[in-house]
Amino acid sequence: MPNFEIIKPGLLTTIQDAGRKGLAYYAIPPSGAMDRNAAKIALLLLNLSEDIPLIECTSVAPTIKFHDTAQIAISGADFQWALNDTPVVLHTLIDIQPGDILSGKMATNGLRGYIAINGTLQVDKVYNSYATYLNAGIGGYQGRMLKKGDIIEWESNKEHNVEKKYIPILPGPEFALLSDAAQRQLQDITYTIGSDSNRMGLRLRGERLESTSYQLKHSLPVLPGFIQLPPSGLPIVLLQDGQISGGYPRIAYLRERHLAALNQIPLGREVRFRLK
Repeated sequence: MPNFEIIKPGLLTTIQDAGRKGLAYYAIPPSGAMDRNAAKIALLLLNLSEDIPLIECTSVAPTIKFHDTAQIAISGADFQWALNDTPVVLHTLIDIQPGDILSGKMATNGLRGYIAINGTLQVDKVYNSYATYLNAGIGGYQGRMLKKGDIIEWESNKEHNVEKKYIPILPGPEFALLSDAAQRQLQDITYTIGSDSNRMGLRLRGERLESTSYQLKHSLPVLPGFIQLPPSGLPIVLLQDGQISGGYPRIAYLRERHLAALNQIPLGREVRFRLK
């Protein structure tokens, strides 16, 4: 598994995410990124959601050696970052090669910065969050600040690349209405994004899916990312301006980050789904 090594830890470098929610009753604070807007910028540049862990730097930058190919984005305060002693620009995608060293100095124009990597850091997830809560020693990397010699692995998030044809989907409430063959077909068919797609729905062109029913008895709630199957047998992915209820079977759905990737694929291009 790819990894990077902390050569110098900086002043207060931890792993954070969007934080924990709904735990105040148990006296557990949210923790998470101190500047969530800056953290979101780094993650969005890599097309990652805010629940993906990233590195938070405070006042003095860490020095990090990458042992594998990666792509990163840096946001927040300006730490005068350099890759192999060559200055790098904030808020851009930075390609990393094995052996590259990212370093910085003291923060200017702010106090905290964020380093996101195109992958999921393999760190502790506690109460549904990767955020480091130092006082309790939970989350992040062993519940503590990063220190010299720490080696952190990550799992590549190749699925976030909008050029990739495969889009992960999950079975919807009416997935069972599909025949066994159609359930397999759903991830075997190469669909074309129809030119009649719009902000309401993305219409897919390809082989017809067989279902025991193409119309529900009652209209049920739907959200952006639901995949409905109308009588034509050709799926429709509901988008941001779509209706709030519908009577077609909801055979599958996409998570928000995967819907964002799908929305970046131009009309007329091909796409395939992968059930997770």
